[in-house]
Amino acid sequence: MSTLTQTLHKEHEGLLDEVERIRLAAREIPGLSPEERDLLRGRVLAFLREILVPHAKLEERELYPKVARILGHPDSTASMVYDHLAIRERVADLGEAELDDAARLQELLYGLYALIKVHFWKEEELYLPLVERRGGGC
Repeated sequence: MSTLTQTLHKEHEGLLDEVERIRLAAREIPGLSPEERDLLRGRVLAFLREILVPHAKLEERELYPKVARILGHPDSTASMVYDHLAIRERVADLGEAELDDAARLQELLYGLYALIKVHFWKEEELYLPLVERRGGGC
């Protein structure tokens, strides 16, 4: 296993605990006051902006070029980059959502949870094993 794949496996483990908190936050929203929603949203946004988005940029810089070389085409990772774009757009939407619109906040939180979980699943099941098997430390 390469240093890169070891690092990403380990990061994903830690990040998935925080991603699970996004789902739990969505469940809490209807019972919270606008002030409590603001605090909860602030914690989720801090994680997304300060930890998850930089992690995604690392993947785009380090992992995806390796996968593209192995697969033989520079656009072979485009769908994963689009996942990152979709996540960043939902993060922006969450930051702009009205605190009194519980349904919208829940929609955004559940959507982020699903996008991130599926994205990590694809990386863990497809990209990281590919690099481990065929790319080594490319």
